[in-house]
Amino acid sequence: MDFDPVSTLMAWIGAYGLIGLFVVALAERFMPVLPSYGLLLAIGIAAADGAWSLSTALLATIAGSLSGCAAWFYAVRRLGEARSSRLLNRSGRLFGMSADRIGRGIASFRRNQTALAFALQLVPTVRLFVPAFAALLGGGSRSFLIASAAGIAVWNGLFIGIGFYASHSIGTANTTVLALAALGCVLVLEAALFWIARRVRARRATGTVSFGI
Repeated sequence: MDFDPVSTLMAWIGAYGLIGLFVVALAERFMPVLPSYGLLLAIGIAAADGAWSLSTALLATIAGSLSGCAAWFYAVRRLGEARSSRLLNRSGRLFGMSADRIGRGIASFRRNQTALAFALQLVPTVRLFVPAFAALLGGGSRSFLIASAAGIAVWNGLFIGIGFYASHSIGTANTTVLALAALGCVLVLEAALFWIARRVRARRATGTVSFGI
């Protein structure tokens, strides 16, 4: 028998239908055991296998992610500034975020809160702490949640779509192998984009932006 834990997990989630998708997307905002894109890729693959429709997967995961985002926002706002700052720094360290990086994120939010509420939902790890940033800065809940919903929709739709497409393009029936292959491609692309960004910054620092050899 093929070892396929992802298929088993998706079958378990699928048994609960919309509620299962909602709960796993909600839990990911608080317990990111797997990168969210890995989870979303697996959900897209399961959608291609008929576990649920593509639209159902997208809508349920957006609702779950947005609910988790809102829960973070309102919970931190209720703590007050001093306690919420301590919590944010402690949580950030658990996920490898330095106090300096958190501080830069807060400063960026002050400059352009609504646009960043959207854009930072597209940045791994950082996206989990965006609600806390917004709450610390006293951001308006309506504009923040609308912008966050748009960012979440793009993020979830992208990776669920990649998983769905990969299921039809990569010739294997093992969901775990397929999910790992798709995730590997995503990570390679992410690393390439990071390398390009560093090259651009380095060349700007020396007064040139060309990639000439």
